[in-house]
Amino acid sequence: MDSSDLYRISEELRKESRSTYNRLRSIDADAQFVTDVSQMFPGFPVIGNERCGVWYVDPQIAHADSVYFKSTDGHTGNWKFSLRRANTHVFAALARHGGCLIVDSTRKGKSMPDSFSRTIPVWCAVWNTAIRMVRGVEWDCALHTPPSMVSESESSQMQELVPRFVQSLLESGMDIGELTGSVGKPLRPIWVTRDQRLAMPPDFGDADFVPVVCVSASSTRDCGQGFMYVQGAADDHELWAGELTAQLYWQHRAELLRDRNECLAVVKRITQQCVQSNGSTGFSFIRTTNVAVGGQASGQPPACWTHFDAIINCRAPELAVDAEHAKRYLYMPITDSKRGQSEMAGAIPRALEFVRPFVSSNARVLVHCAQGSNLSVCVALAILVQYFDAQGEFRINARSEVTKQMIQKRLLWITTAYAKANPQRAMLKQVFERALGMMQSEWRRVELERMEWEVERVRLKARISASEKRIAQLSTLYTVSQKHITMLEKMLGSNGNNSNSANSSEPVDVAVSEVVEVTQSTRERSRRLLEQCLEEIEALANGKVDLQPPEIAAAPLEALRRGEFGAGGSSAASLGLLASKASAQPKLNGIIESEPAGEPAPSMASTAQLAEPASEDAAHASDDEGSQPERRPIRRISEQRRQRRASSAGALTVDEVDTNGAPWREQRVLAGHMDCVRAVDTRGDVAASGGDDGVVAVWALEAARPRRPGARDAGPTAMLRGHLSAVTSVTVGAEHVYAGGLDSSIRAWALPAAGGACGDDVAGVFPAREYAGHTDAVWGLALAPHASLLASVSADATCRLWSTDAQQTPAAPRATLRGAHCPTALCFARDGGGDARLAVGYASGLVDVRDLGAASSAVAFHAGSRVTRVAQQGALLAVACAGGAVQVYDARTGASVLGSSGILAYPAAGVAATAVDIADPFLVTGGSDGAVKWWDWRRPQRSVCEVGSAHAQKADEGVCAVRFAAGSDVLTAGADGLVRLFSNAS
Repeated sequence: MDSSDLYRISEELRKESRSTYNRLRSIDADAQFVTDVSQMFPGFPVIGNERCGVWYVDPQIAHADSVYFKSTDGHTGNWKFSLRRANTHVFAALARHGGCLIVDSTRKGKSMPDSFSRTIPVWCAVWNTAIRMVRGVEWDCALHTPPSMVSESESSQMQELVPRFVQSLLESGMDIGELTGSVGKPLRPIWVTRDQRLAMPPDFGDADFVPVVCVSASSTRDCGQGFMYVQGAADDHELWAGELTAQLYWQHRAELLRDRNECLAVVKRITQQCVQSNGSTGFSFIRTTNVAVGGQASGQPPACWTHFDAIINCRAPELAVDAEHAKRYLYMPITDSKRGQSEMAGAIPRALEFVRPFVSSNARVLVHCAQGSNLSVCVALAILVQYFDAQGEFRINARSEVTKQMIQKRLLWITTAYAKANPQRAMLKQVFERALGMMQSEWRRVELERMEWEVERVRLKARISASEKRIAQLSTLYTVSQKHITMLEKMLGSNGNNSNSANSSEPVDVAVSEVVEVTQSTRERSRRLLEQCLEEIEALANGKVDLQPPEIAAAPLEALRRGEFGAGGSSAASLGLLASKASAQPKLNGIIESEPAGEPAPSMASTAQLAEPASEDAAHASDDEGSQPERRPIRRISEQRRQRRASSAGALTVDEVDTNGAPWREQRVLAGHMDCVRAVDTRGDVAASGGDDGVVAVWALEAARPRRPGARDAGPTAMLRGHLSAVTSVTVGAEHVYAGGLDSSIRAWALPAAGGACGDDVAGVFPAREYAGHTDAVWGLALAPHASLLASVSADATCRLWSTDAQQTPAAPRATLRGAHCPTALCFARDGGGDARLAVGYASGLVDVRDLGAASSAVAFHAGSRVTRVAQQGALLAVACAGGAVQVYDARTGASVLGSSGILAYPAAGVAATAVDIADPFLVTGGSDGAVKWWDWRRPQRSVCEVGSAHAQKADEGVCAVRFAAGSDVLTAGADGLVRLFSNAS
């Protein structure tokens, strides 16, 4: 016999040991042990633990309901108290009988499953503690675990988690007093195993606790007689039993165990013939809704139509429905196992569409399946999440955020109302993913429709305003023209009368021919003047000239009134009937010269004039688009400031700064975004943020700071729209806020007026300017300290400079810087003389610092891994890297202030330092794990303060941006769609 024969024989023996017949015989042997134990605890109900334990309980002694304590909730290091598996219906049995028996088994070679050694002890300790807090009684709340299975160290670790589990139970909204009101003693687990039988029945009559007896049915030894014993044979029954259930097994037990060779055939025949009788008969309405969950029998016609107006059948055999009820019946054949996950994902949208008209009209709806515990519960859960609010009221148009906590609370409604509810984790995952995706799609659709309506409304409003303005201008011009004509006619008539009176009163010394010539020339001039006025009126009526009211020069008008119609005094130009309009060429506030149309953009070398000295307190200057003088007036700098600037230009020194160890605490949550917030910036009391929802939110920080205890959330003062995709960068100017996004554009909005609320100025929520030139996503924006200059970096491997004073839109870039690597972040830093330098970080880890007018780098150094963010204060440059490290450099020399290693802010593998900002002497950092940390960069050995869960993680993203605000306040933005405001307690 060779090795292949040995392998074949061993495989056949292994398969035989796991055959259906051996499993059923093993279950039968273990069930006899459970029956023997139940006789030692007379009066105690025997309850099977789903999904394995129910196979070992004879229906003649079984309790009507089962429980679900999952072993994975008790795995070492992963202890949980699941609200989804609260098992509140057990309290009624405990109070009525003074205790109970819970049956389960394990197949892992242990004497009892983790559900007995850890999950049930934690469940008892949590409920004991919660009851004590609600009732105010003093009783045993300690964690009791089997010493042979759980070490003292592990037990103490589990005990430390109990208060947190109790808090989640109290916050769930369950009425603990009503659910446990009849239980008069604390709960305590007792363990009975197959390998350690009880010598005599215990007496719990005088015990100061209510026993929860955990019976482990399987044995670690081979107990088979005439068959191969399988420990924990009922585990994962859907993989070996097919459609055979525990109820069918006990109904046909003798037939199934009669013949080893015919066992599989008997299973197949039974499941085909008896499928009609394996369903649950009860149903329950969920809370205050008209949605019910039930088993197969609850949906049997015609009786079902007396209780319900619509029925959804999941997996149960399709029933014959008459034509009258066909439109109120939906059949969805979903496989009741792990293989049915994809079927569930496709069935949920059908069920939601079918049930919508019924739940909107408050009709009664039944969702049922064969067992009434898994498929129907998942479909009903999706209906509750989609159409009902936290009070159980229908809300087809209400807007709500779908979260895991929200789904858990809806599931708690079902498990509390319907004891048989026991959904599989894989099916619940499909419900969560599908509900979340559908709700987000619906919100985005509604938001887009609302945005389109607002855009159309603003356009119509703008057209009406322009038409009214044009009508007013034409009316004014018509009135002015009529006055001019009337005035000219009066002046001409007065001049004729004066000439006639002069001729009659004074002797005529001139010849008649001269008088005639003068009169004819005067009339000719008058006629030409009137014709020109008429031509101008006709041109105005046809809209062929500029709509500016005409002005009449003072000197020619006086001459006209005096009747002086000499040569050179009667032309239309001299009368000044049309005012000339001076042409203004766009200038960049005296910093960037105007660029003629059609000429190529200047190179970086041609922008030497960009850098202009600016005061230290001018982080951003005015960026309004109104007319500006050709050169700005130079501000006088005080002698103290000049001395301070001169001293700051020297070498960096490390001073001792006493931080007093004051932590930063969260003051407010700024909620307004629908998705991940990727950028935040501040200027004075104004903050702006942008995220994946394509919206820029503007916040008033003074209003956002809490003025009373308990104030938490604050809304935006304005929601600025215009980007077609996610906003990735934001910066705030004196009068405008700028944002760049994945749509490769940069847009600018006028900041709302102080005190204005969101929606006060509808036109203000749309961009006032657009900067076009990038061909890929814009990763970063920065305003130069002297304003009128905006810098951007993009995924198209370019860094571009823009004039914020540009009048045309979309505006073209003033200069473009191209490199060998893709830039990822940028900011403006100060050189030794106080001028601004542009610092750009690249994906390769390179940081390039250059003067604005220079063609080559002034300073370049390598920060390590990919640069995720750069920030500056004076000559200090803070750099965050994807490897988790943060470094501070001198922007003038490139020297590291913290040494070669810097600060390893996030040492865990795979955690990146995604955000950084600096405000002497503090450094604030954000990581992809959601943690925000504060450092004293002068003493960087340890962080000053840490907030480990400042933002919840989403798709491996945590904190996306941090920014120091006024004083020591800090704004953080993250993947959870929130902006948080932290303040220093000192």
